[in-house]
Parts: sequence; C-alpha cells; structure tokens
Amino acid sequence: MTTETDSFPRRHARTLRFTLGAPRSFSVAPDGSRVAFLRSGSGTDRANSLWVLDTEGGGERVAADPHALLGGASENLPAEERARRERSREGGAGIVGYATDAAVELTSFALSGRLFTAELRAGTARELPVPGPVIDPRPSPDGRYVAYVSRARCGSWRPRGRANAPSPPRSRRTSPTGWRSSSRPRR
Repeated sequence: MTTETDSFPRRHARTLRFTLGAPRSFSVAPDGSRVAFLRSGSGTDRANSLWVLDTEGGGERVAADPHALLGGASENLPAEERARRERSREGGAGIVGYATDAAVELTSFALSGRLFTAELRAGTARELPVPGPVIDPRPSPDGRYVAYVSRARCGSWRPRGRANAPSPPRSRRTSPTGWRSSSRPRR
C-alpha cells in the first residue's frame, strides 16, 4: 500500500514527470572526445548543472555548478528570463540552456541574468562582467567572442585574448532576439 506522500501523482509532480536527474541537452564534440549535457543532482533537485563526459577516459565531471557560481545564493531570475521559461514551459532551475562553440570547448550560459562561460577541457567556469540582464548568450564558432541579448539590445564579449572588455550594446533597437535577418538588405 502506498502512502499519500508516495502516491504516483505526487511523485510525478515532484520529479517534473520523472525528468529530474536525467541527462538532457547534449552537445557532442566533432572529434567525439567529449559530450556536454545538463543534469540535476537527483530526482528531486530542480537545479541543473553543466556536465562533461570524457569519452576517452569515461569519466563524468561537473563543468559548471550553479550553486558554486552564485556563491550559495538563490537564483534571482530577471523578468525576461522568467517569461522565456514560462513560454517554453521550463520547470527546471540553474543552468537550463547553454550554447557551445564549433569545437565544443567553450560554452556560454545565463544564470540569474548574468553571463557565464565554461571551458570544457580545462573544467573552469567564470562570470563575464557585462551589463545585464543577459539572455541567450552564444559563443562565436571559433570561441573568441560571446554574443548576448540584454534589454533587446545586442552586445558581445571577447573572453580570450588582449581586448577583454565588453562592447557597448548596439545604439539602435533591434528585434526582440537581437539578430538581424539575413534575408533583409542592409541599409
């Protein structure tokens, strides 16, 4: 006999349809040497971390832990990110999406409206100090720049190299996603 707290409907709701703790959002390196993915710590933990599987050595490791990156503070979602998660029906917390460069060596993600990158080979993650709130960061294919949207304006950051300062957001308003359509002629 099951108790009321162990009933199927309660477990189904508590585990987000039994998806918590399961890996998701996979990115495989072109040479097959590593796989990046998101996973929460357990079947009842909503906070996803960024993980890396080394296919040659077979070991998994956390590349970016939201609890460590936020210094133990709770996640503080900006209104834009909250609306995006509601539209996509995202029930998780922590790192809910990320983007990689072409070699799957550098990832970028937003956490509490702040911009973070993680170097998957080195296993290091850091915050890039840019004006926020940041939404939908994406590294360039070569990993030299990170583009992001902030208040419906685009900005970019060069995480490696000499020029380590954010570019100012575009002065004119762009589309809500911040990307110009390639089908429109430039003026």
